[in-house]
Amino acid sequence: MKFDFNNSQYAKFWNSREARQALQIFVNDPVIIKRLPAFWKSQFAVDPMLTPRNADGTAVFSAIQRGQSLQNMLDWRAPLADTEPRDKKGIESYTGTIPDFAAKGYVEQAMEREYRERMFEDYFGNDAQILASYAKDLTEMVREADSTMSNLAAQALSKGEVTYGYGHGITGNIYKAPIPEANFVNAGTVSWADTTNCKLLDQMEKIEQDFRDRTGFAGAMKWQMTRAMFHNYVLANAQVIAYITSFRTVNDMPVVAGWSVNEKMFNEAFVDNPKISPIEIVEEKQYDEGIAVNGWAANKAVLRPVGYAGTVKRATLLDKTMAEKYGSSVISKVFANMDIYTFMNTTLNNGDFKEWHTDLFVSAVPVLEEFMDHVIVATTTAD
Repeated sequence: MKFDFNNSQYAKFWNSREARQALQIFVNDPVIIKRLPAFWKSQFAVDPMLTPRNADGTAVFSAIQRGQSLQNMLDWRAPLADTEPRDKKGIESYTGTIPDFAAKGYVEQAMEREYRERMFEDYFGNDAQILASYAKDLTEMVREADSTMSNLAAQALSKGEVTYGYGHGITGNIYKAPIPEANFVNAGTVSWADTTNCKLLDQMEKIEQDFRDRTGFAGAMKWQMTRAMFHNYVLANAQVIAYITSFRTVNDMPVVAGWSVNEKMFNEAFVDNPKISPIEIVEEKQYDEGIAVNGWAANKAVLRPVGYAGTVKRATLLDKTMAEKYGSSVISKVFANMDIYTFMNTTLNNGDFKEWHTDLFVSAVPVLEEFMDHVIVATTTAD
C-alpha cells in the first residue's frame, strides 16, 4: 500500500487548499506549542487596532495621556459674580516607530523532505514524529518572540525608553516616553542597599506621598522590582524585619531573634499595610547568543498605577500584504496568526530543487501610556 506524503498533515501546512486553516489550528493548540508565561502579557494589553503603515512601509504609533490637576478649594464669590477660568492641563503625547522582528527561520531542503517521505511510509502513513519535531522548532520561535517582547516591556517600565541591541539585525533606539523629570527620583536619605541604616518603609512611603501631593493622583498604585532587589534590599532591611517581627509578636505568631524573614512572612505582615502600596516582583530573563540578559534596568524600582502600563502597538505585516497583492506565481505562501505573531510558510525554488520554509514575524512594541504617573526610583543613589 502506498502512502502519499502530500496527504500528511505536515505537508498540508504548505500545499493544500486548507493550508491556512490547518496551520492556524496547529500553532494555536497549547498542547502542541507549549508557551511559557510571558512577562509582557501581564503588563501590557494588546491594542485591538492596527497601526497603518506609511508609503515607505514604516508604522508610527502615538501615545496620549492627559495631565491631572490638583483639586483646589472653591472660590467664595459674591452673588452673580463671574467665575475664574480653570487652568487646563494639557494633553501629553509622543510618537515612535513600530519595529519589525523575525525569528531565525525553519528551512526544509529537498533531501530532508525526501527523508521525511520515507519516514512517513515506514510508519504506515503516521506523521506524528514529524509533527512533534516541527512543533518543537515552532515552539522555540514563539518563546524567543515572547522573550523579545518581555525584554522590551521591562525596558519601557524600568527606563521609560526602549532600545534594541540583540540578534543579528538592526539595532538602535525605538522610543522614549516623556516621563516628567520630577518622576525620576533617588532612593531617599540612604541607599536601599544599606539595609542597616536605610529606613526603607519610611523612604518608600515618602516617595509615594510626594508623588501624590505633587500630582494629585489618588488611584491605587503598586511597586515593582526584581526578585533579587526584593530579597537583597527589602527582606534584608532592618526596619522591614523589625516591622514583621512586631506584627508576628502582636498576632501570636512564631518569632526567632536574629532571624531572616521570607516572602510569606512579608506578605502576611503587609497585606493591608497603610505605609506602602503592594510590591509586585518582576520575573523576566532572556538569552542572546547564549548569554543571559534582562530588560529591567539594574537597581531600579518602579511606582506606578495598578493595571496595565500601556498597550502593545501593532502594525500590519508588510510581507503578507505584498505577498497577497504582488506575490510571485512560482512561490506560494501561507499565513497563520498567533495573537500578535504571524507564521509564514513558504514553498520556493532554490536552484534545481524546492525548499519549504516557516518564519515567525512580529511588528509590535509595548508602549508606555501612563507615563505621567510613572515613577522610576534609583534605589542605590541617595539624596
